[in-house]
Formats: sequence, C-alpha cells, structure tokens
Amino acid sequence: MTEIEQMLKSLKPFFIENSKIPVWLSKITPIDVWAYSFGIWVWCRGEMSEKTKRHETIHFQQQLELGFILHWILYALSWTAGYIRYGNGRDAYYNCMFEKEAHDWDGEEDYLQKRERYAWTKYIGRPVL
Repeated sequence: MTEIEQMLKSLKPFFIENSKIPVWLSKITPIDVWAYSFGIWVWCRGEMSEKTKRHETIHFQQQLELGFILHWILYALSWTAGYIRYGNGRDAYYNCMFEKEAHDWDGEEDYLQKRERYAWTKYIGRPVL
C-alpha cells in the first residue's frame, strides 16, 4: 500500500452529535435517520456508538473513493434501482450497494484498517431480500 493510500484510509469524517439534521431528514426519507454522512461531516441525532461511527466512516471512505459527487450520484441510482425492484424506500435503502457494505461490516472493529479500496463494488447486484 502506498503512503497516499494509507493516508486516505486513515482519514475520518467530523462527527456532530445531538444534531437536528437527522430529525429533519427523517421527515422526507422512508427510514428513521439516526445518523447521516455527507462529505466530511456526519450528523447524528444523539450520541454515536463506535458501531455507528464505523458505519458512517465506511460511507465517508466510499465518498472519498468516488470524489463525493460521483458517490452521491451512484447512491441515488442504486437506491432508485432498489425502489423499482422492491416498490418501497425502506427496502431500496437496505439494498443500496453502499449501505450493504456499511451494514455488513460496521460491527467489525478492525474493518476500516483492513478494508480494500472500492470494497462496495462486491455488492453490486447482490440483493439483501
């Protein structure tokens, strides 16, 4: 692993706890949002567990890999494909390739250290349901 790759892998987002942003997002999304990663920030409606921090840091790393904007576009496309397939936003969320990686690995304490770049690509086309 190059020095740059190691440096990118070690980056973490800024965590903002006790925020109203997830509460507001919950009013317009099909799930009850606890925490939300966007760019270099993660907002949480309460105090974040280490598992939640790992989950959101996985998303942060995904965003870094794709230059943020491309990640958001691919996330929207993945969610839309899930919505077309399952007919509801909740199942579309859980079947999004980016969410599948984060949910599968947020319980593993050392995942972020051993995670391969672009690990989310292993989830393309693999439905949860």
